[in-house]
Amino acid sequence: MKVVFLEEAVSSSQIFSGRAISIQVDQVRLPSGRLARRETVVHPGAVAVIALEGEKILLERQYRHTAKKLIWELPAGTIEKGEAPEDCARRELTEETGYTADKMEQVFRFYVAPGYSTEVIYLFLADGLKRSSKRLDDDEEIETVFVPISKAVEMVRENQIEDAKTALGILFYERFLGKTKE
Repeated sequence: MKVVFLEEAVSSSQIFSGRAISIQVDQVRLPSGRLARRETVVHPGAVAVIALEGEKILLERQYRHTAKKLIWELPAGTIEKGEAPEDCARRELTEETGYTADKMEQVFRFYVAPGYSTEVIYLFLADGLKRSSKRLDDDEEIETVFVPISKAVEMVRENQIEDAKTALGILFYERFLGKTKE
């Protein structure tokens, strides 16, 4: 069995604090005794929702300033302070798409980039969708479209879906949660 290599924080300072993230710089002591610097994006966590209607998955398309283009995504959003991931998933699904779900089940969670970020995304499967009304944030403009799951998989394969959480969610659903292939 391998030895676990832990790093001990010697000092820490927050160098930026914004609405969605903060940036922290730590000095850590390695198991060897040497010192190293670690820069971390501190994020409260997020959710992404695989929302199904029959054999179709609900996708969103919105302009992302950072990418400078329209991006296909699963409904998703940041967890608010004190909010449970499932509550966030239900809130974001309704706000962004105008749907509620009878059933909301966490199926996976993953780090976005553990080398520099604390962000964990909780992936939920939503079923039993019912029409509600969208409540977009003031800074959001989102188009929603139901896409056949087979087409969504093809969109990932053809690199039309470039968002990692969305590609992972679609492929996770196809591989582990979808109907057994014959």
